[in-house]
Amino acid sequence: MSAGRGIWSPADVLVVHAAPLEAPGIAGQRTVELGVGKVAAATNLYAALIGGELAGQRIDAVLLVGIAGAYPERHRGTPPPVRPGELCVVGGDVLADEGVRTERGFVDFGAPAFGHDRSLVDAGPFPASPRLSQFAAARLGVPIVRGATVSTCSGSEATSRELYERTHADVESMEGAAVAAVCRRREVPLLHVRAISNWTGDRERAEWDIGRAVEALRAGVARLT
Repeated sequence: MSAGRGIWSPADVLVVHAAPLEAPGIAGQRTVELGVGKVAAATNLYAALIGGELAGQRIDAVLLVGIAGAYPERHRGTPPPVRPGELCVVGGDVLADEGVRTERGFVDFGAPAFGHDRSLVDAGPFPASPRLSQFAAARLGVPIVRGATVSTCSGSEATSRELYERTHADVESMEGAAVAAVCRRREVPLLHVRAISNWTGDRERAEWDIGRAVEALRAGVARLT
């Protein structure tokens, strides 16, 4: 990777995103649309990395870009580090709803109570590259935040509050930890950049603005090239 004018050259970084609207639109950049959700993200990224290796393509890093929700102050009890329409760098992610819900609360699959080998069952955290995260955050002037990856987004007050209290994450996505887990397995550095499209919780209080988030995302990615 280069730390000259930009953070990479298009030849050595694979840019991935979930949905078509999140595509960064960088001419000449290798980009893969993974699909929405953990299963699609993990399987399609793994296939892209293996396919690249078999074809003799150099992949020095993965850049995951997309939009996300942020946990609001009313659930956190403290001001959030990022708000709708703003960019952030996700420094690490957890699989926030992989486990079992019991009468005593939620237990994730990585907890000692399951007795699993953590090399086989791991809920995280899955870190992104500290070097790339710090470089990108400084260049963009944005915070490095913690992510929670879910299969079901927090569209109610109770769910949003519970997930924040359990994970202390700042933002919520449906792919982050899955992509980070694949990158860790393949020993490929990850940079994860998100733009906030809404608050989690009550949908009527979410302050949705997907268009502004997508604009911020594309402008931010362009500044990294």
